[in-house]
Order: sequence, then structure tokens, then C-alpha cells
Amino acid sequence: MAKIGRMTDIAIRLITPPELGLAADMRERMTRELQDDANAPVDRQLHDRFVEFYRTRMAAGTSATFVAERGDSFCGLASVYKLVNHRSEIFRQPSAYVSNVYVEPQQRRKGFATALTLRCIDWAREHGCVIVRLRTSKLGRHVY
Repeated sequence: MAKIGRMTDIAIRLITPPELGLAADMRERMTRELQDDANAPVDRQLHDRFVEFYRTRMAAGTSATFVAERGDSFCGLASVYKLVNHRSEIFRQPSAYVSNVYVEPQQRRKGFATALTLRCIDWAREHGCVIVRLRTSKLGRHVY
């Protein structure tokens, strides 16, 4: 597990497929925060679709999800997956998309979102991507 600068008690690591449910839980917390609705009902189908989307792509070697971890709990998340589009298919310029970048509120402003995003970019480069895209919320714009 790689440790990040001053964040010696938190490690950034690649998750395993069995941990995707925990990543989906964190993604749900992110959605609730972005919608400012902590009391919204849990959408179990969305959770299951998240897990299936990333499990399938991880098995194919076209996706990775990284977590910031303190002890045995996740405090940050970021995913990356290769895109299939005209650039990759016609021009042979593989590209990737970074998504689900989220850090628990109490761990923000410590460099975790940046570290997670950079790890996703590194993964994309290691997998031949020449373009990496992401779309950010207003909350995350200062990170990028």
C-alpha cells in the first residue's frame, strides 16, 4: 500500500472485486451529499448496477477502483475505466474516464482526492490511454 506524503496513516490502494459493494456504498454517500438529501431512500438497484458495471470491467482489465483507507475502513474513492469511442476504435487513441472521486468530509483538504485522481491517471497511462477525462461537481473543481 502506497502512503501519501503527510498522510502516513492513510493508504491508497486498488480494491478487489469483492470490495465493490463497499465502494458502491461510498458512491451512494457521495450522491446523497451532492443532492443534499441525507434522507433519500436507498436505491438498491443503483448499488447493484454500480457493482456489476465495475466488476465486469475489472474482470476484463479495463477498469480500476482505488480507495483511500484508514485502518479497515474506506475514507476516499476514485474509479477509472477505458472508453470505447471513435478515438479508441478509429484513431487508435485509447481514452479513459475518471469517476466517483469522493472523500469523506472529515478527511477533506488533505490531498486524498488529488492522490486518488493521480492514481487513476497513472492507471490509464499504464493501460495505453492518451486521453483521460473527468467531469467534476462544483465541490470538486478546486482539486482539478
